[in-house]
Amino acid sequence: HVSSNVMIGTGNPTAGYALSVNGKIISEEVRVEADVSWPDYVFDENYKLPSLQQLEQFINSNKHLPNIPAAKQVQKEGFELGDMNKRLLEKIEELTLYIIQQEKRLNTLQQQVESIQAKAKN
Repeated sequence: HVSSNVMIGTGNPTAGYALSVNGKIISEEVRVEADVSWPDYVFDENYKLPSLQQLEQFINSNKHLPNIPAAKQVQKEGFELGDMNKRLLEKIEELTLYIIQQEKRLNTLQQQVESIQAKAKN
C-alpha cells in the first residue's frame, strides 16, 4: 500500500498525478474508467452529422478532423487515452453513418439504372 505519489524513473512527481513514469510502460491490459458521455450520441436522431462537404472544408482549413486535436497540440500537450479513445470511437461511428448514407444512395442509383435499362429493352 502506497499513500503518496509513486515515481518510476524520475525524482519529480507530476503535479495532479498519483503515478509518474519517465520511460515506456508495457502492460497486458489497461482499464480506463471515466465519467464521460460515450459516443452513442452520434446515433441519436438529433445528432448533427456534418455533410461530407462541410467535413472536407474543415479538413482543408484545419488539417485535422473535427474534435480531434492537431498534431502540434498533441506534441505540445500530449493526450489522455480514455478521451482519445472516445473521440476516435465518435469518428468511427460517424464514418459508419456516412457509409450507410452512401449505401442508400448507391442502391437508389442502381434501381434507377435498372429501371432505365428495362425501359430501353422495351
